[in-house]
Amino acid sequence: MMGRGFTFAATLFAVAALTRPATADCTDIDAAVRAALAAGEVTAYARLHGHMVAEPGCDAAYRDRVGRAMARSVLTTIDRAAPPVAIETALRFGRPWQVLVALGDAHFDRHQWAPAVRVYEEALDDMRNLDANPKPPPEAIERRTYKRAIEARALAPTFLATRQFRGRKTGLASPNFRNFVAKAVPVPVQFEFNASALTAEGQAAVIDIYAYLRDSYPDWVAIVGHTDPVGSDAYNDELSLARATTVANALRAVGYGGVIETIGRGEREPFVPDDASKYTEDQLHAFHRRVEYRTTR
Repeated sequence: MMGRGFTFAATLFAVAALTRPATADCTDIDAAVRAALAAGEVTAYARLHGHMVAEPGCDAAYRDRVGRAMARSVLTTIDRAAPPVAIETALRFGRPWQVLVALGDAHFDRHQWAPAVRVYEEALDDMRNLDANPKPPPEAIERRTYKRAIEARALAPTFLATRQFRGRKTGLASPNFRNFVAKAVPVPVQFEFNASALTAEGQAAVIDIYAYLRDSYPDWVAIVGHTDPVGSDAYNDELSLARATTVANALRAVGYGGVIETIGRGEREPFVPDDASKYTEDQLHAFHRRVEYRTTR
């Protein structure tokens, strides 16, 4: 599970890199906080937190920085195979992406798809946070988190709308990450069996796509349909285009006024999972059956 690879030395480096408080009133508290962080003394830090809240010189930004550092420090003490509830103890102090990814992995490894998606999306948004993370995360970790979030969303028992943060769709809805830009955003739109008619959850997926388009104002979008490999090439090409057209028509019906290009790829562009050996054939087919949207040509 990713996360426990952050060593004690790395935690000390994070402590040393903390910005000191802006006023002298917090200096004594700061020295004690740094000592607690360096030693991983959770009880001492929890006691000091009350002093930080009461001291105006220890402003909210400072408390957030040291809380995130303590959360990462606590993570280094948690066993690699710990259940989600154990990792959540670190989140009492802060919600840095390192801890969120570890929690997402714990849910993912237990096939708890819905909670895995939620924390992975929050982790991706934290990675995007330049104020909290001036240095971007390792690209391999960011890509792996993104891929696992997509897979968990496709396997969740019910459709999961993408995360909304500060009134805008974020998480998996946006193709923009710190280290890369996703070519297309896959969405597990559901259709009637061997047909292009949307199910109720498929309609919910369309609304979710529209919410992102409404917030990001693109005047052009491509809707790309994909199928699993069951059936002939000709049949799958026709079905994937029909499904893309259904989504396009539904987007126009709910209010999208831009240009929509529809594309059917059939089975020719299968989804490549993080680790195909983890999944059954039916689960792999669920990844392949998807609709993607692109907002850049």
